[in-house]
Amino acid sequence: MSDDPFSAVLALVDARAVCAGGFTAGGAWAIAFPPPDQLKFFVIARGQCWLAVEGLEAPFRMGEGDVLMLSAPHAFVASSDPAIPPRPAREIFAGVTSGIIALGSDDETLFLGGHVDMAAGCGPVLLDSLPDVIRVDGGAAEAPHLKSLIAQLAEECGDAREGAGFACTALAQLIFLQILRVHLARECKLAPGLLRVLADRRLAPALRLMHAEPARSWHLPELASAAAMSRTAFATRFKALAGMGPLAYLAQWRMRLARRWLAAGAMPIGQIAKATGFGSDAAFSNAFKRMTGESPSQFRLKSQRAAAE
Repeated sequence: MSDDPFSAVLALVDARAVCAGGFTAGGAWAIAFPPPDQLKFFVIARGQCWLAVEGLEAPFRMGEGDVLMLSAPHAFVASSDPAIPPRPAREIFAGVTSGIIALGSDDETLFLGGHVDMAAGCGPVLLDSLPDVIRVDGGAAEAPHLKSLIAQLAEECGDAREGAGFACTALAQLIFLQILRVHLARECKLAPGLLRVLADRRLAPALRLMHAEPARSWHLPELASAAAMSRTAFATRFKALAGMGPLAYLAQWRMRLARRWLAAGAMPIGQIAKATGFGSDAAFSNAFKRMTGESPSQFRLKSQRAAAE
């Protein structure tokens, strides 16, 4: 895994963004989308529309280059006017699996959407740290690359050139990353937790050490030294931002790695124990069961059954 902590989190959950397609529309239109069953993002590649998200107080307008990401199952309505009665998306897109469909004879608005697949059982590592809704203004100073990526995605989605599908997937991945980067840049709005501590530049050197060598027996003084802070100041800041102390964070990260490797099924349990800093299989098994309620072998078997189903 990369010693860049945020890349390590994305690798752990195996986050893979996919562009699912979209639609063009003009005139009077409104579409009611059901609550998504996975993390979704939507971009306005051309024109503008209104979005009314379940749980938010009022509809809001989105313009060219703007992005919305939903990490919770909220239904929403996209429309040219919030007063228009919407048609169900399932009815409009019945039988459509990808590509861009035309609604009506005009194409004033180009609305593109995608979703993010994650490894079974790992998604909560990221999702639990995200707000239900993230809105990004494509023209904002904090999102300089989004508008360009969205323009490229629109071009590839509307073209039948060789490799267009590959290009759309790569661009969707970059758009997803930029949305997360914008969110991380809003440090003052982040709640204590995984993303808040990953966004802190003062703690970054210590986090890189722990992520680069999770098996090492790290001690508070050397982690504080890496961050150029006193032991007390380091521990206090870390707990305030992460919601737990640095050594508790390390223990939790080790267990997250263990869960991912156990679910993947390739590494022997003894090798996982060594890679997560335990001196014996028994010590690892006891710690894993204490933190998860299951033994490593039970967790691996359950994960394999879930994958088969």
